Amino acid sequence: MKASIWILGFILLISVNKVSAQKNLVTNGGFEDDTEGWVNYGGTVTPYDFKEGKNSCAIIAPNTEKWLGLHQVINIPKKAPALEVSAWLKTINVVKGFDDWNGAILNVEFLDGREQKIGESVSVARLVGDQSWQFISKKVTIPSGAVKFKILAAMGYASGTLFIDAVSAEVVVADSVGQ
Repeated sequence: MKASIWILGFILLISVNKVSAQKNLVTNGGFEDDTEGWVNYGGTVTPYDFKEGKNSCAIIAPNTEKWLGLHQVINIPKKAPALEVSAWLKTINVVKGFDDWNGAILNVEFLDGREQKIGESVSVARLVGDQSWQFISKKVTIPSGAVKFKILAAMGYASGTLFIDAVSAEVVVADSVGQ
């Protein structure tokens, strides 16, 4: 009898954990497979400075005249109310360009069925200067009509270096959207 109670308890524990665990929607967020899954226009995978795994991605901008980075376009699961977007970021000598939104950035954009942008970009992080590795996380509400999202890491008209690792986007369950 005790054995069957323990087995039943174990099964319930496993099923509860499966319900609460969310899947990372980002492909290769740790850059362990080079830049596979990313549209790359300035990122370089490096094994020399990383937070998790064996690699990170470095975006090195020699001046503030260009936009360098990488992004991924990802399908939004049906009935998802929000996303938790996170990453480990580090900067070295980042100097922003002319505009306030320039810098080492992590943004999210929502797209409709024709991959047209809905609304404004959502800033998850914008860093300048020298920053040691820090975990950045933000809950983002999915707007009506969005079927995909773009997660974007870039040196947006800024000079210096951005390291990015362990990029993640997970569906936020309805109970925790407002928290």
